[in-house]
Amino acid sequence: MMPTSMSPLLPCLAAALASLTLMAADAVPEGKYYDDKGMRYLTLAKGGFDSTRLTVRMAAEPGSNAVWTGLGQKKDRYLVFAQEVEEGADRGTFFLANVSESKVDIIFKPGQQKAQDPGILGTYHRATDQKMQGLARKESQAAATKLQTDLRDAQKKWASADHTALTVWKEQWPMMRDRWMELSTGPKKPGAAKPGAAKPAVTTPPPASTAGAPGDKPAEYWFKLAQANMFGYVFVGTLPDPKTGTGWDGEYDDFAGGHVSITTMRDGGLHVTLTLARDDGNQTGTIDTLVKASDVVKDKNGNLSASYTTTDPEVKDPAGQAKIQLTKLGHYLHVEAQQTQHFSARAWFDGIYRGGPVPKE
Repeated sequence: MMPTSMSPLLPCLAAALASLTLMAADAVPEGKYYDDKGMRYLTLAKGGFDSTRLTVRMAAEPGSNAVWTGLGQKKDRYLVFAQEVEEGADRGTFFLANVSESKVDIIFKPGQQKAQDPGILGTYHRATDQKMQGLARKESQAAATKLQTDLRDAQKKWASADHTALTVWKEQWPMMRDRWMELSTGPKKPGAAKPGAAKPAVTTPPPASTAGAPGDKPAEYWFKLAQANMFGYVFVGTLPDPKTGTGWDGEYDDFAGGHVSITTMRDGGLHVTLTLARDDGNQTGTIDTLVKASDVVKDKNGNLSASYTTTDPEVKDPAGQAKIQLTKLGHYLHVEAQQTQHFSARAWFDGIYRGGPVPKE
């Protein structure tokens, strides 16, 4: 027999259990939605025990990765939410989402109509997995088409001194795109896959007539491919800062998180720092080296190049030291790197980097 002293707790426990059951039954259902007119994707997912995370991606430009994330709880028939921020930070404007099986309507919470819309207000209609796959494939193809258009335009817009860099970039793009796809869609744990161990991703979209065919890639894959092509057309369509010189000194960036900083030393040598922040910062790496003047070359036509080997004390085997070749191509920098696994297990330093002027202090 249960002790008499515990009997007063039973009603409280029953009420708590009933409350939890009601909360679970009244939770906002997870789902994916799409706004055809605004080209916006909305995802509702569980954000915690009693909260819902709302993510809106604006895709006015194909492959765009502009994302707004909110967090909130359901009260009565609305999801009340605000922007998801770090703990203690101001969450700003609050919104209401009326969620049904077929659509989601987002409005300002009463009293905040004069606040600025971050681009999330409006109606989003429910999208099945097949619908999302079709939308993702379409966006991926649109991004690839835009990249090809921008590449043709670049032949006219890029300075003549930079055309060699453009040619090399176009030749390298399929491999660079596949590298980015493998990194962003593959294992996330550092060292989970050795460089080159996996087969290159097949990134050429199949004909539209095969949409929904068995074994086809999921929507997430096509969205990532669209993003890769977006990185490509943004790189090609962005010209160097007019203050950029054709000498060594400058700050250089590639299409996806690679950066090179070069400073000429008094003796003619170079201080070169290569850094990576790929896959949303999950894959990082740094190679910081003082290049001897004897390793820096300027030929009779004024072309600049430098070839050197790192001397990292943590690399015991001399054959494991990184080998770097730098070549200036107009306002751009061509980086060729070998044996860089010690500095970044799965990412890469190679590629064409767009030059920028040395920052003024």
